[in-house]
Formats: sequence, C-alpha cells, structure tokens
Amino acid sequence: MYAYSCIEIIEQTKLHHYNSDKAYFLLDTHDVKSGFAYLRLIKGIVDENILMCRHVEGQLYLSSVLFRHQHAGGLFSVIHGPCISDDKEEYDLAFCLHSKSWINIASEWLTRSNKSWPTQELKQRIKDHGVLFVPIGAGRHLNNDLIWRISFSVGEKYLIHTFTHTQLLCYALMKILLKDVISKTQGCEDLLCSYFIKTILFWLSEELPRSAWISENLIPCFMRCFKRLIYCVEYSICPHYFIPQNNLFENKIFGHDRTKLLGSLNALMKYEWRSIFFSSQMSMLVSHFNYREISLFESNFEKIMKSIVMDLLNTRDSNVYVQTVYLAVSSQSRKLRSILSYNITQITSYIADTINLSRSYGNKYQYKQFKQCLSYLLQSITHDAVSGWLMVASLFYKKKKYNSALTVLSYALGKCTREKVFKVAYVSAERRKLLRSITFRNLGIFRAFRILYLNSILFNEKSSLIPDELQIDVDVRGNLLPSVAYAHFLSFLCHYHLNNTKHYQESLGSLQLTIEEEYFIPGVGFKSLSYNCLGVALLIVGDDESARQMFTRSIKLFPEPFFNPSYKRLSMMDAI
Repeated sequence: MYAYSCIEIIEQTKLHHYNSDKAYFLLDTHDVKSGFAYLRLIKGIVDENILMCRHVEGQLYLSSVLFRHQHAGGLFSVIHGPCISDDKEEYDLAFCLHSKSWINIASEWLTRSNKSWPTQELKQRIKDHGVLFVPIGAGRHLNNDLIWRISFSVGEKYLIHTFTHTQLLCYALMKILLKDVISKTQGCEDLLCSYFIKTILFWLSEELPRSAWISENLIPCFMRCFKRLIYCVEYSICPHYFIPQNNLFENKIFGHDRTKLLGSLNALMKYEWRSIFFSSQMSMLVSHFNYREISLFESNFEKIMKSIVMDLLNTRDSNVYVQTVYLAVSSQSRKLRSILSYNITQITSYIADTINLSRSYGNKYQYKQFKQCLSYLLQSITHDAVSGWLMVASLFYKKKKYNSALTVLSYALGKCTREKVFKVAYVSAERRKLLRSITFRNLGIFRAFRILYLNSILFNEKSSLIPDELQIDVDVRGNLLPSVAYAHFLSFLCHYHLNNTKHYQESLGSLQLTIEEEYFIPGVGFKSLSYNCLGVALLIVGDDESARQMFTRSIKLFPEPFFNPSYKRLSMMDAI
C-alpha cells in the first residue's frame, strides 16, 4: 500500500498549514453510504490532478476509477478491486490517499468501549495516524466512479498486533474455515471475505474481557466467532468496526444467497469446532500430527513405564491417602487427576498390607478388619493388569478362603498375556503396534497402563498379606516378587491346602516353566526370588534335595545375603 504524497485529504475548508507542492481535497460524506466519501478539490496544483478529476456542478471531484487507471500499466495492469495486480495476480498494489486527521464520522469509536481493549493509548496511536482512502466505489450509485472508500487498514494492523495468541489462532482458524470450507460450498463461493471475519473478531475482542482470550478458552472463543458469523448472516448485518453505520452486508448477503449461506453455516455448526477438519489443509496437518501424536504416546508410555513414576510408592500413612483423594477430586487439571488417581491405587495396596488380620481378637474385629482390607484392595485392582487382583487373592488365602483365592488367581493369570509389558522390558514391535491403535490412544496413558502393564508384587516388612510360607522372607526387609511367578506359587499353595494333588503339581510345573522361560521375570534379581519361591514349594511337598538346588541357584544369581532370603532358607536346612 502506497500513500500518494501529492494529495492530502482534509475535513474543513480553512487550511492552517498550506504546502504549495500539494493538492488539497475536501472530504464530503453528504449523500453517500457510510464509510465512503467524495473528494472535492479546494486548493493546490491542478495540472497533475486534473486528468484524474471530473467536473460536477462546477466543482472538481477526484475520480477513484481514473485514479486507478492512472497508476496501472507495465507489469501491474490488472484492476483488482481497489488494487492493481500483476498478470498472475500474485501481487496487489494499493495506491491510496491519506488524511492525517481523524475523521468525524468515526469519532464515536474513540469513546465507545469501556472495556480493557483497545486501550486508550492504542486508540490515541491509531487516531494520530489518521485514515486512508482507497479507490473503490460503494457499488450501485449514480456517481460511483467518484466515490472513495475510507480505509482503517493501518489502525487495524495496530489492533491485530495487540492480539493474544488465542485471538490470532481464532482469526487463522476462521479464515481457514472460510477459504477451505465455506467458500467451496456451491452457491457460497464469493459471499464472504476475510475482512468480515476480522471485523467480527474486533467486535468480540472489544466486548469480551482480555482474560477470556487465553489458550484454555481457544475452542469457546472460536465458537463465539463462528456463532457471531452465523448471527450476522441470519440478520444480514455486519457493522463496520470503526463506522458501525456502515453495514458491510448491505446489498451483499440477502435473498437466495443468504438462505444458501445460512444453511451451509448451520450444517457446519452441527459439528461445532470439529467443522475446521473439513478443511483439506487441516486434514493434512492432523494426519501429520496424528503420526506425531502416535509416536509421542508410545514414547510417553515407555518413558513413564521405566521411570520413577512407576516405582512402588511405599507409604502406610492413611493421611496421605486422604490428602491424595482430596487433591484428585478438587484438581482442575485432568492430567493431574489421572496421576493422583494412579497414586491412590498404589497407596491403598500398601495400607491394606498393614491392616492387622490377627485371629487373637474377636470375630467381629476380624470381620471388620477383613472388610476394611478388602475395600482398600479393591481400589488397587486398577493400578495395573494383575497386581491388585493378586493381593486380593493373597487376602483370601490368608483367611483360608482357598477356592475364592483360586477363582481370583485364574482370572489374574488369564490377563498375563504376551502383549503385556513390565518395567524393564523392551517394548516390542507388536506392543508398539498395539499402542498405536486408536483404542489405546483414546484411553490415555494411565488407563492403558491398567490394561497393559504387569507390575511386581511388593509385600511390606511384617506384611499382613504375604502367605505364612514366605513370612520369614519379609521379617527384615520387604519382598518383591514377579507377578506371574507369584500367581503360580499362590495357586500351588491353595491346591496343596485343598489336597488337590494333581492341580498343585501342575501349578508347581507352571512355576518352574515360568522361571526357566523367564516369563515376565524382569532381571536376575527377580529370577533369584522366583527360585526361592520354587524352593519353598518343593520343601512343602517334601523334596528337600530339589529345594536345596533351587535355593543354591537363587544365591548364584543374586549373592546378597541381606536381600536374598535363600541364604536364610539354606541356613535353616543346614541347622536341622
């Protein structure tokens, strides 16, 4: 845009300062649509400007049509609205005129808004710049070739430069919706332009507080813009931002065109903000980021699985539980609620493991403690695929409810399938393919953990839930066992106490096979502890020699007397 320096526009005939090198034209808004004006020559050089003027009732008026043609030629010879374009219409040149003073017809804008936007400083800056006049008429008018449009493009640029990121995103998304979706609907091709979108955004920015235009409100703000556009089309009115008397939709959006456009907009409104995805460029963008989202989901899943977040949160404090529940309920952050809910499923398991299940008290006390322990454990079953269920089975075993324990164990073992993952495991291509599925990505990371993750079983020091057969293993330190190996060991114990010889032998074989194939056994430490369980089982059935071999294997794998209970087992066998 180039301001023509030889011509100056004024609103009063009396000149305070006169430059002999310029021509002065008087702004005349009489008998012309709001937002447009005639420019009448009152003083200055006539020779250079006479070719662009036309006589009307003895006065010279600057012609917008002649002005455009005067500047057209060479590479820029195509008339494009108020601009001159090149043959390929890749560039627009707009030659315009400048009024250094603010015009009276727009004076109401300076005092209109009492909100925080635009600020008085910004208004003053825009006022000091003045306004421009571009060579385009008002449409159907007798002297349309003499009419000029009043332009606030510089002021509008100043306004946009104060936009928040959310305002800019709304503007961009609305323009994409207009260009790629609305304007490509049959019958709606040339009805709307981006200037209407900008005008609507200006009005909404003035009406709403600045605090509304934040990233969390992007979708509501976008929907406000969309609904305002529909309102404007429905009532065929779109007031100019600086000159509200100028209805931008006048003689443009009416009749059959309006009906067609309104139908198209209402159809899109059914999809609300998702209507933006009808845009081809947005679909391509979504496809690109969808791939990145898939990769990010995989990466986050694997990082969290192997991070300290997944380490066992060993707290026995019921106050921590209450505080965590309160935070999860009151938090406004969805992500934080997910993390806190996940922590709750850990905390409840460890609290349950500390509840006194002693038989030395009365039946009512025992029943109360059992119900309380079961209540906590049922909250922990969503921590991962099986650990919560295995703790429930442990409770039933401790209360000699062997058949109930076996039912839970059968269900838990049925969930120990090969697509599951554990802390130090390599995430295979098959598992990655599963993570890429839209089903798991829609679940979110923590809900996916509850389906795919196999956590280990931790019994606290002086645990109430560990089988009596392993009690000496936690007298000094807690005991950490791989879930599948422990499930088979507990199944063996239940069948042994039920005198199901065939079934406990099968469980014993399954435990041995699990260890040999290292099925969901994450490392030598866990394999060593699994051999210890196998040794205990063999001791129970009376195979002392095989038991000694298992304890010895355990020690070879994990030669740490303070942490490996097999040392204590062998010591006890040697003392007999």
